[in-house]
Amino acid sequence: MSVSTCNFCSRSIRSGFSDIKPNNPAQIDGWANELNGRVLQFGQDPDEFIDTLLPCSTPYELENDLDGVFTDYKPKKGKAEKESYPELVEGLRMIVEPFDSKTEKRNRTPLVIDTSDDRHNFPFNAFVKHHHHTRPDISFGFPGEKTFIRGSWQHVSMVVEAKGHEEDDPFPRKGLKNVRTVEQLAKNARNLMLAHGFLCSFVVGIYGHIVRLVRFDHTCALVSKAFDLRRSGSAKILQRFLWHFVHPRIGDTVVGCDPTVSRLDKASQEWVKKQLEKGDTVGWEKHVGELDKGRRVEVYDEKTGRCIPYLLYHLVDVNGRLFSRATMVWRAMEDTRVWKGGRLIDDGHRPKPPKPQILKEAWRQLVRTAEATFYDRISSRISDEERYGVPKMVCGGDIGDFELRWWEETGKRWGREEDAEDGTPPAEGRKPASARGSASRTSTKRSKKSSTSSSRLLFSSIGSVGGPAVGEEAESSHGYIPEEDFPFDYPQHQTYSWRLAQGTKEWHRERSHMRIVIDDVGRPLTEFTCTHELVGALRDAIIGHRLLWEKANILHRDVSVGNILIKDDRKQSNKFTGFLHDFDHSFMEPVPDAMADSQEGAPEVADELRVGATNPPQGPTDPASQKERTGTYYFMAIEVLNVPEIIHNAHHDLESFYWVFLWVVVRHTDHGQGEDICHDIFKYGNDKDSAIAKRGWLESVVFDIPDNEPLSYLLKEFTPLVLEHIPTNRRNVKPILLTYDAILEIFDTALAMPGWPEKDWRPCALLDGDVGTGIAATVMTAAPENLDSRPIRALPTRRAASASDTLAHLKSDAFPPHPSRPRLRAPFTGPVSQKMLKRSATCLEGGGLEKTVASLRSDALRMNTRRKVGDMGPPPLPPLAGASPEEATETTGARTGRPTSRGRLEKPAFERRARSSSQVREQMTRKAT
Repeated sequence: MSVSTCNFCSRSIRSGFSDIKPNNPAQIDGWANELNGRVLQFGQDPDEFIDTLLPCSTPYELENDLDGVFTDYKPKKGKAEKESYPELVEGLRMIVEPFDSKTEKRNRTPLVIDTSDDRHNFPFNAFVKHHHHTRPDISFGFPGEKTFIRGSWQHVSMVVEAKGHEEDDPFPRKGLKNVRTVEQLAKNARNLMLAHGFLCSFVVGIYGHIVRLVRFDHTCALVSKAFDLRRSGSAKILQRFLWHFVHPRIGDTVVGCDPTVSRLDKASQEWVKKQLEKGDTVGWEKHVGELDKGRRVEVYDEKTGRCIPYLLYHLVDVNGRLFSRATMVWRAMEDTRVWKGGRLIDDGHRPKPPKPQILKEAWRQLVRTAEATFYDRISSRISDEERYGVPKMVCGGDIGDFELRWWEETGKRWGREEDAEDGTPPAEGRKPASARGSASRTSTKRSKKSSTSSSRLLFSSIGSVGGPAVGEEAESSHGYIPEEDFPFDYPQHQTYSWRLAQGTKEWHRERSHMRIVIDDVGRPLTEFTCTHELVGALRDAIIGHRLLWEKANILHRDVSVGNILIKDDRKQSNKFTGFLHDFDHSFMEPVPDAMADSQEGAPEVADELRVGATNPPQGPTDPASQKERTGTYYFMAIEVLNVPEIIHNAHHDLESFYWVFLWVVVRHTDHGQGEDICHDIFKYGNDKDSAIAKRGWLESVVFDIPDNEPLSYLLKEFTPLVLEHIPTNRRNVKPILLTYDAILEIFDTALAMPGWPEKDWRPCALLDGDVGTGIAATVMTAAPENLDSRPIRALPTRRAASASDTLAHLKSDAFPPHPSRPRLRAPFTGPVSQKMLKRSATCLEGGGLEKTVASLRSDALRMNTRRKVGDMGPPPLPPLAGASPEEATETTGARTGRPTSRGRLEKPAFERRARSSSQVREQMTRKAT
């Protein structure tokens, strides 16, 4: 069953330092929405929770009496809550003390520490300013480790959050207070998974004497039935849970650890620095500041069927949302050392240092195409000579998909062929026959081939002998399955939580773990050295986007600041400055057989697919209808924000490039317009308000960048192109959609202009001194998205600017607008027809004709007061009949600004600057009267 929390309308995102404060409404709102409907109760009792979700390598057989260990624990409420922690910590220590016994090969006792006064920041220093810190009440160390550094997630394996009363148990209750209680658990679980690369994490909630066991992964949380510490046998349940937790079936740390991940030891850290220095890597000293938080991972390669070891030494980007793809982008290098004499040594046959590369890992939604499939299409359709602004995949694949095949084959070996013939597709998550009983019973049936020692080798490149040899045909490795039995009752790199809790109908909510290695290494777009480099990187990314769409029939659909990188090494043949990456949300049109072997016919056939492709109607079980609507909110096109069911097209991505460009300019250049301009343009949370703010910017007077004429030219020429392509309600006015040629022309012109300043990057002041910028995270809504099954329209062409026009722009200091592109459009101020109201009502949240009338009238009033002197229209429309001045103010304020101390509405900063001249104000007053 679903344990609901509060229901809100939007999600939070970092646009400034105030957004990450714990009591910020947007922050509370965001976590409430993320948790809403994703906290599920599992198991008829705590024992079923433990047996199913914590597979154990050593049976629990302790016979000690624990009924009195929590006798001294007297929970207290409020500020006195911490006073009861010492007795709780002592009871937990007594529970785990028997884990260090003579029968154990190694000490499995974890440290239990009161950390209620210790501030734990986000696990990686570069992103601390983007996330609020936590103070876990009680922390468990890793089994057998005696070192514990306070405030560091590197030494924490599990967290306990304790409250003073049973009424604080949040799971059967609703309300904001209970949402904040679950939020504490969720933040700690998120930090544990990111810090250690866990596949899932466990936290414990103690509310008075009531205990809840909670398991988090990247798709949902599973909560156990509650049990009372005061009752006989309850302490044994908690001990059994902790025993299972520190005795994982695979691995030597805890349940939830990834057997393909290990810590980066001191020897490996020194080896990484030596290779970077030997390879003369640019700026490598800046990338080794947190080597102790790096890791060694095994990358499953679909082409060869082998695991390739990589050392991850610098985190470039991370998606900090819990229930998401949880994308992490690392600088990495292949571990070319060989195992000899019980240790790793340099391979004498590979004298050159390994090249730094980019490793990306993420949890994709099952209904989405694996990213490696997109790279396969790119490599087959775009040659290395043609490749420009697009990265190249070196190796990688979906390890969750590989585990699923292995798990299925193991089921057949154990005589469970009936499962494969029951009509339930593997992706829909059927349970194997061995999972119909408890995990403790099934674990005793394992064959010799599924022993822990042999299975562990299959998750490591060291000593692995099962896969096909490197160099064999790819066809022979795609279906490769190890001879050993799969060691778990369920796949571990593919979530199964929804299917366990609610059955196969929720299979589309599950996620699969993938890793890919990219050959091109880059740094974030916000770390440009000069604006000329910034513009060049954006131009090259647009060229790459064009190649993907026209040559490979791939539409990116998530153009954002984080998905455009500036290339570090430009010594290769393709000397592009920037490139577009991350195809998790991309769309890939099917390629007919006639196209598969011929690249010459690609453009013509692709055009036919865009215009004339037809698809059968979607049924209720069609996977495409189950996709979550995704995108990076700040950079979404205005039409995408206004129309929920819009077909995402190439021109929407081109508009997103504009918002990415503007985002970086207003945050990292000396534009002289103040810091508020970013907040005025980029609104978060309400689609209508966000679209209105963006359109308001496009219709305002564009400012100049001091001492940067080329950048000012680009901003002034790009802005009207975007404005013209936005749909309007005005009669006889059709949008002129953005095209690659029109945009690339102004980028090339700007790049060729003299006067570009050097080293004009400026730190962003919106995150409390953080020199970087808050990269907007990818957000999702629950609305289904049918993008992959609908035809995509062709892009109309527009008249390109002539050479004389371009020269005129270069000669003019004022950069006059192109004759065919008026700077501002006259806003709609005529009568509001019922037809327009009905059409507008479908695009505005809340619906209702009366509300829509008020919005249209206030919109007309707002735009009418902002128009230029020579283009004044009729006077503003009167307010609705019966509407009070307060209602009119409230309606207008929700769309245009915020109330001032005098009760009037203060317009956004860019609108105020557009009307700063007293002469303009006098003329507008005279004209309006």
